[in-house]
Amino acid sequence: MECSLTALNSVRISVQDTGAGLKPEQLAQLFQPFNRLGQKTKEEGTGIGLVVCKRLIDLMNGKIGVESTVGKGSVFWIELDLTIDPQTDIAPHHQSESLSQLHDGALLYTLLYVEDNPANLMLVEDIIARLPDVRLLSASNARQGIKLARATLPDVILMDINLPGFSGFDAFNMLSDDPQTAHIPVVALSANAMPRDIEKGLEAGFFRYLTKPIKVKEFLDTLDLALKFAKTEAARLAKKEEVS
Repeated sequence: MECSLTALNSVRISVQDTGAGLKPEQLAQLFQPFNRLGQKTKEEGTGIGLVVCKRLIDLMNGKIGVESTVGKGSVFWIELDLTIDPQTDIAPHHQSESLSQLHDGALLYTLLYVEDNPANLMLVEDIIARLPDVRLLSASNARQGIKLARATLPDVILMDINLPGFSGFDAFNMLSDDPQTAHIPVVALSANAMPRDIEKGLEAGFFRYLTKPIKVKEFLDTLDLALKFAKTEAARLAKKEEVS
């Protein structure tokens, strides 16, 4: 690894390997999501690692690139601006406003995503960013997710199954047993994609069971159904309170 200053007042960090190198057509596809450049090994991977890296670098107004020679290897590099100014505090991601507030005259819905994989979270963030009427909250484990669900009462919860501490099934059961959160539709999102896994999730009571990698249209259609269900449930509960 090398670190050097550029003429444009930025720092370049380079990492070199001695692998097989990349062909020009492979370089052109390098930052495409879910593209593993034809790799057909048994190694785990979804092909979004470099996509996530690029998005992070873009958010920091930096650059990322690669130089490669077939048979000799590749050099991956990033460039970031130098700064001596203190960084301002970032506004907290989690907010505790009540459900379905008005935002620019439209209802604002809340989706809570419980997920320990940063790459999966980032992908969902990209999808939700297209929806002006939905805000996203996130938790990295089941315990934190339950605590956040009780504090914010989101309209819909998106739950990973394989979570640290205890599973998404355990978290779902705890939410279902709590009168405060029992009405919230919980959508499972898991890499456990066998038919029996899906059947088990639906039998447990999940609103829907989605599998990874995420299919964007299926995800958006499911979210739309869950939000409509949440709106109906909210109206039913409000009417019930009026009667009582």
